Amino acid sequence: MAKFKFEYTEIDGLLYPNIEIDGKAELDNLGKYGRLRLNYLREQKPGMYRELLLTGKLLEHCMSIEKVAFEMAECIRADYLKAHPMPEDDTMERIRCSELAQEIADEFVFYDLISR
Repeated sequence: MAKFKFEYTEIDGLLYPNIEIDGKAELDNLGKYGRLRLNYLREQKPGMYRELLLTGKLLEHCMSIEKVAFEMAECIRADYLKAHPMPEDDTMERIRCSELAQEIADEFVFYDLISR
């Protein structure tokens, strides 16, 4: 395990490390899948989250997951719609098919990429 040296600020007798997140604005601009991965790491894998945060690789990791997940979801969605063509005359059925395709794609992405 890597050891880190930090400067500390004392508040009410407690020492807090002076940690600044590089790319905080970019973390705020993450898309749907990048945010899902960030929240998953924070809640389910805090050790990995802290390691990525302290080594400055959290943003890079979340952005790479975002890109791969988006491409994967688009391919799955397109494949589903190719196998289950939307009717041309029923608008509500077209919306239902489109939403179902997106839900299926999101589920695959979550279990294959986000929660690994």
